[in-house]
Amino acid sequence: MSLASSLTTHVNSLAISDVPLKPRTPAPKPNPVSVGAWSDAVDAYAGPRLSKRIIDVPDSHVTAEKLDAIFRTTYDGESNPGGLINLGIAENSLLTQEYLEYYSRVLKDALTPGDLTYGNQSSGSSRLHTAIADLWNENFSPLTPVKPDDIVTGPGATSVLDQLVAVFLDPGDAILIAAPHYNGFNVNMVARSRSTIVSVPVPNEEAFSPTSLDYFETAIKEYAAKGVTTRAVMLCSPQNPYGRTYDKETLLAYALFAEKHDLHLISDELYALSVYDNPNMPDAPPFISMLALDIEKETGKPFDSRRLHVVYSFSKDFGVNGFRVAAVISQHNPLVLRALLHTAFLMKVSSPADALLSYLLNDKPTFRKMVALNQARLADSAAHVRDWFEKRGFKPFQSNAGHFMMVDGRDVFHFKNFEEERAFAHKCIDAGVVVGVGQSYHYAQPGWLRVTFSVHRPVLDLALQRLDEALKSLKN
Repeated sequence: MSLASSLTTHVNSLAISDVPLKPRTPAPKPNPVSVGAWSDAVDAYAGPRLSKRIIDVPDSHVTAEKLDAIFRTTYDGESNPGGLINLGIAENSLLTQEYLEYYSRVLKDALTPGDLTYGNQSSGSSRLHTAIADLWNENFSPLTPVKPDDIVTGPGATSVLDQLVAVFLDPGDAILIAAPHYNGFNVNMVARSRSTIVSVPVPNEEAFSPTSLDYFETAIKEYAAKGVTTRAVMLCSPQNPYGRTYDKETLLAYALFAEKHDLHLISDELYALSVYDNPNMPDAPPFISMLALDIEKETGKPFDSRRLHVVYSFSKDFGVNGFRVAAVISQHNPLVLRALLHTAFLMKVSSPADALLSYLLNDKPTFRKMVALNQARLADSAAHVRDWFEKRGFKPFQSNAGHFMMVDGRDVFHFKNFEEERAFAHKCIDAGVVVGVGQSYHYAQPGWLRVTFSVHRPVLDLALQRLDEALKSLKN
């Protein structure tokens, strides 16, 4: 059985026990509640009643189960050298060794007796909130200085976005996001609130232009005609999956669109410190936080700053996905912050992660050194991967931020449909590597890949070697 078939079987069965390759007795028939599509499992379930909210979850929302199956087969050079190398997920391992050494050294000084208690406030420690406020004020030039009380923290951007959307949207309400966009939004951000993600297709050539908001105007009218109320618009800046920064004019266009339609504007700024040099983009705009814009002065039009909320996570810029620390910064809407505090204990940051990140942010020389080193390695790794794809006839979409790039393979693959694109994804799994395919990010045409390059070079090169094998098997 191929690795892809094995993984598919594992995804569908989600069996935790290890079954010998040659069992002496027939394997027991799997419990129908534990296998297959969610809807089939629900139909087979005969136990005590579960909530309608859970029972009615669509099959498309159980991707966490598939991701769990991939995690269980993850490559490790020593313990699992035959495992999957995942270039389809945004993890940054370029400074792993440096961070391990640093955190191991400072842990004894970073932790305090208070870290073994519930802490001195519900949402992270005051130490962490102060450090995040300083981070923003010293690096992103906010129009109004960020204060510690403007912040609510939680265990990762997924959690804080889930809570934030639940504050803004009722079941059935919509939030608009330019497509292509990060595929996790469709599930993680709306599964509990029962709201709706509206993926707004924007052509590549207009994705970073104020004219992109013309497509939003069309979408909001179309959904209003269907009886769907739009409550928010979301901006990923830098953009995921394109890996690019926006110019000021486009950011202002988002703000005016939100004001025109009385929407909350969520600015996802997760890769703010992962902006790097790309010699092919000499005129790339720098990263600009939405909090740095004087929107009324720049546009000459009114803007209610209570609608603006920034989300930031330490997972990406600092290579600590496992720490699970993120923040919402809402400078002018205290009621939103109070609403988030109502569920703060559902998303409380772990004290060790709180302590270690606070220590790093307050250690200014090390902080600056790590940020600069990360940006240099991102630039080098991105160039390495761009060159690899260009030599094989692909057209990388030029990027200058984030941990991944979109690669246009339409002239290489000649896929006729998305089924063929999915088949290639399975060939990659057979070869031992995972890549993101365009349809996962709401691309309108098959043949695009999203490839993470923020990977330790020996592992990255092994992953590219495996990807080469998948490409050769496709030609054969």
